[in-house]
Amino acid sequence: MNLIPTENPGLFVLIVLTVRPENQQTLIDTIRSAGDQATVPGLRSINLLRSLDGTQVINHMHWAGKEEFEQARAHLPLIENTRAAVQQLVEHATTNIYEVAG
Repeated sequence: MNLIPTENPGLFVLIVLTVRPENQQTLIDTIRSAGDQATVPGLRSINLLRSLDGTQVINHMHWAGKEEFEQARAHLPLIENTRAAVQQLVEHATTNIYEVAG
């Protein structure tokens, strides 16, 4: 079952965060406490995945489009403040941007 709309499927951003196991839950709590995702223009959803070994968290975000993602990343204090807090907890981060393959 495909839950992605066929019209205007948007953009998907996956941020893979490598963390020490003792910081995994703190990292998740930090991202969750950043604010109400409904107030971020163009952000359709966010899901957090944690690795069973405690060393990674994946922040899976669905955006309306690339422009909305780039605008939020460049101009929203909520995003900037969250990114700064996350950087204090992670060992490494990789951001990957995807579109739906038609």
